[in-house]
Amino acid sequence: MSDSISTSSAPKPVGSYPHARRVGNLLFLSGVGPRVAGSGNGDSKVPGLELSERGEIITYDFEAQVHAVFSNVKAILEASGSSWEELIDIQVFLVNMSSDFATFNRIYASYFSGLGENRPCRTTVEVNCLPTPIAIELKCIASVK
Repeated sequence: MSDSISTSSAPKPVGSYPHARRVGNLLFLSGVGPRVAGSGNGDSKVPGLELSERGEIITYDFEAQVHAVFSNVKAILEASGSSWEELIDIQVFLVNMSSDFATFNRIYASYFSGLGENRPCRTTVEVNCLPTPIAIELKCIASVK
């Protein structure tokens, strides 16, 4: 048995899927980006992102996007009856590994430093692009008590 979970506290998914799905005591989050929940049509606002008239990225504030994506993950976890401390595995997708990996590692460490040995597993990969003009997306698995 499984339950699909959606919340207005996180940006709307860009496709036909829930924010998360609970199966037993495991919670599987769909890909989560840094878009701002309720920021307009399709939750299109991305912190620190400047686009050209043709939709091309002019500049982006990667740090702002990392903080925003972590905030969105927390919102989905809480709406699902889980929490940041219950994260088991995180898959990180970056569009620019060479310029953003060190910054991501620094911010990531600050969010997980208080967990001691109970830190989640993590995989970080570079991708050519993501479905919207964002620099980072996370795919997470957590436990639900």
